[in-house]
Amino acid sequence: MTGILTQEDIFLLGSEILLKQNKPDGYMCVSCSWAKPCTPHNFEFCENGAKATAWEITSKTTTPEFFADHTLAELRQWSDHSLEEQGRLTHPMWYDAASDKYMPVSWDEAFAAIGAELRQLDPKSVVLYSSGRASLETSYMFQLFGRMYGTNNFPDNSNMCHESTSVALPAVLGVPVGTIMLEDFETTDCIFFFGHNTPTKAPRMLHSLQAAVKRGVSIVTSECNVLIPLGHYAKESKVPASKSIPVRIALQKRSAESG
Repeated sequence: MTGILTQEDIFLLGSEILLKQNKPDGYMCVSCSWAKPCTPHNFEFCENGAKATAWEITSKTTTPEFFADHTLAELRQWSDHSLEEQGRLTHPMWYDAASDKYMPVSWDEAFAAIGAELRQLDPKSVVLYSSGRASLETSYMFQLFGRMYGTNNFPDNSNMCHESTSVALPAVLGVPVGTIMLEDFETTDCIFFFGHNTPTKAPRMLHSLQAAVKRGVSIVTSECNVLIPLGHYAKESKVPASKSIPVRIALQKRSAESG
């Protein structure tokens, strides 16, 4: 955490803001969708969350002078990390094909160009796609604009990623979304995981899983690799390691024994 805050030149500001991240009186992290607990830990964020916040509030800026020095063909060769490290845009920009560069424009020009395009289209044919990293407030304003324009087509990248889930779940469970609450982790007797890499995708979930393992809750995962942090928690709390069962490995072992 110290490294990314120092790298973005926001060590003091970033430290103060991260202490409010995912707190009831704070704000939601843009890195994942794990809920804000009623009784949070002092540090209620993971490494990915700290990086995402640092990149949002970085003091680094990408001015029109940067784009004057680099063509789009050149920038396509840069890594994602190098592009991110340039900082936040300071002006609206549009692409100039003749020079293969982004050129600065005024806000009035930008809004006029966008409005001219939208007025030529049937609102129902327009899809307003947004980043899953957009804040709740930004997303709310974006969808409000879309509804005033006349469309309710608002897929974001999170929605697109989970579209297969929303189609498959009704056939399996009868509902397209999750039906549990955060509090359910405190009373359940067994937890099943199907294709979810928790330590990487939702590290803060490990808080709830740690507490569950210490209660003796059985955790079954369909992955070949055992969730190492869960095994570590089980060892700490003297819960038998077999409580975390990699299903595919267990089935392979049973097949070998029966053969």
